[in-house]
Amino acid sequence: MKNSAEVVIIGGGVSGVSIAWNLARKGVKDIIILEKKTVCSGATGRCGAGIRMQWGAEQNCLLAKLSSEFFENANEILEYDRDVEFNQGGYLIVAGNEKENELFKRNVALQNSLGIPSFHLTPQEAKEIVPHMDETKITGATFCQKDGHLNPFNTTEAYDRAAERLGVLTYKKTAATGIDVKDGKVVGVETTQGYISTPLVINCAGGWSKEVAAMAGVDLPVYSERHQILITEPVEHMQDPMFMGFSLNIYCQQVPHGSFLMGRSNPTEPRDLRQTSSWQFLHAMVDTCT
Repeated sequence: MKNSAEVVIIGGGVSGVSIAWNLARKGVKDIIILEKKTVCSGATGRCGAGIRMQWGAEQNCLLAKLSSEFFENANEILEYDRDVEFNQGGYLIVAGNEKENELFKRNVALQNSLGIPSFHLTPQEAKEIVPHMDETKITGATFCQKDGHLNPFNTTEAYDRAAERLGVLTYKKTAATGIDVKDGKVVGVETTQGYISTPLVINCAGGWSKEVAAMAGVDLPVYSERHQILITEPVEHMQDPMFMGFSLNIYCQQVPHGSFLMGRSNPTEPRDLRQTSSWQFLHAMVDTCT
């Protein structure tokens, strides 16, 4: 293992490897990624994998639009010999009450002003897109055909391979155990495989970011909590878009190989790093979906 680097990135999820690729592409020559397990083994590999431009804040819309445009051509840009599987089946976001419906109308106006081709729908129009939904439970919806689903494993692999071709080193099964700070400046990183001298550490540890920041004496104002996802066996194709309802507390997506992937939030979820599943979640999902 090298004992020095211009930049050390902690975390081998999609954030870490994409930052590494972008830095290398801009001329940074000496970059190391530290991943305590394997690439995409953390939150990236467990996410809902949705990609949407439908947001209510201008900066989010613009960032998402740039990302969507990139992923449309990611296989070519990253010279990936497989497929990141950017399936633009759309995002149908439903409103569960009139207040939410009016907010969605304002969001669409903002999105359209930024060049995002979203539009507002009546409940009946929404049902034409997802026929098996109960339109009597919603007051309206928004839809953007260019939103969709991205394979997180393939995408992370594509970035990682592209970064390595530019000279980035990815050390798997190598955990950061400490960040060496002297006179208020980072000077190195302690790892399970040895010490790396570096003037710059980028924290891409996702749910473990608070713990990584604490290694440098920084109290990062974030917390982690479990988010559970239900995945079915593959079934016949029946749904193109991601279906999402904030007030209804559900999202549901049929992925390319046929499985349905769905989840919901839990306001009573403890703030910790547990990664187990619970039977209570399964019962809640059944109640939400039916």
